Amino acid sequence: MFEATNTLAPDVTPTLDEVMRRRADLYQAILALERAAARPAVEREGEWTSGVVEALEELEREIVDHIEITERPDGLYDEIVDAAPRLSHRIQLLRGEHPEMHAATAALRRRLQSGEARSVDQARDEIQHVLGRLVKHRQHGADLLWEAYNLDTGGGE
Repeated sequence: MFEATNTLAPDVTPTLDEVMRRRADLYQAILALERAAARPAVEREGEWTSGVVEALEELEREIVDHIEITERPDGLYDEIVDAAPRLSHRIQLLRGEHPEMHAATAALRRRLQSGEARSVDQARDEIQHVLGRLVKHRQHGADLLWEAYNLDTGGGE
């Protein structure tokens, strides 16, 4: 599933290899949430909600994994800063998006589980907002990987 184009053939570190695998997993979780939200909900709101909550739970796990591999000591961000200090500011921006991504996903899941969401349409709007934030973060991450490694992660992992 993962296919990267590497124009400069850098040594792929174990961390970078793990990042690429987890990046593909995050992408699949995003797609799963989009599919769950797109399912028919009329006269089956409970089933629809259960499917969306399940997709949100998986997405939360993937976000936590993403944060762990990028932010841990000697993780991706440390590796990039060591190799390309000029990218420190970009990394700070990406790191700053992590708490918001996780919090928005968790809050939406909790609202759906508790029945606080006023309607399926409202929930779908919130899902689209969460998905948009995640897609934008992935795009910025792809830009960072390109600048750091000349590695094209593409859009279809």
